[in-house]
Amino acid sequence: MLVTLLLVLAQAPDGDEPTTPALELISRTTENEYVEQLLDDGKHVRFGTKENGPVHVWRPRSYRSDTAATVIYLHGFFTSVDQAMREHQLTAQFRDSGRNGLFIIPEARSWRTDPVLWPDLEKLILAVEKRLKLKRPRGPIVLVGHSGGYRTIAGWLGHENVGQVLLIDGMYGNESDFKQWLDGQPGPRQLVLVGYDTQQRAEWMLRKQGPSVQLDSLPWLYDELPPAIRKAPLVSVQSERLDHMQLVTDGRLIPWLLHSFR
Repeated sequence: MLVTLLLVLAQAPDGDEPTTPALELISRTTENEYVEQLLDDGKHVRFGTKENGPVHVWRPRSYRSDTAATVIYLHGFFTSVDQAMREHQLTAQFRDSGRNGLFIIPEARSWRTDPVLWPDLEKLILAVEKRLKLKRPRGPIVLVGHSGGYRTIAGWLGHENVGQVLLIDGMYGNESDFKQWLDGQPGPRQLVLVGYDTQQRAEWMLRKQGPSVQLDSLPWLYDELPPAIRKAPLVSVQSERLDHMQLVTDGRLIPWLLHSFR
């Protein structure tokens, strides 16, 4: 299957430039697009932007802006944001976390040749505020990235309100940037690494970092963690039950991460 995906990325019809799922979606997205869905468990909005494709926003029914976090999720390679929302059932996973947050899901890189689509985190948040006509939550910014999403997150670490980063098999590079952010002030800051293909890089971070915790297996959904683990600056979790894609498609890990580390 991977070979087929690589061929799709490398070829384009009629001699056009090679395309990717993200770039293809961006090419047919207009800034006039705006769809709002009122669901039983929350509110889902999808709006288009001129240069960076669609942005999805989800708020739980129990949303309270005065205590909510801004949770931004970045998908990995071989998919677009619309595909990830639909095929990975992200709104259901966010709902199951029980987290009070404004969930923002922008288009992200779908192959290593794609540019970083939202290099300025503040610009993304302002776009959401403007299109949805709402004020940003008062809580911290939580960045969640799967696989290649790490690259965009690495460029967002300079934002003063980023307090937590959850990388789902995403430590493929920029280790020094993440370490520098983790060691920076003011705090507290937390980096949680779930490793499958990236477990060795996660272990490198553990050796370089001071206070840290390593879990040898994924707890089951909603297993409670002791405060010493939940609040540790660096937590590394090794996955044996779920592979690289199952980590985001199985439906259990994302809710557990957002529920346990808050």
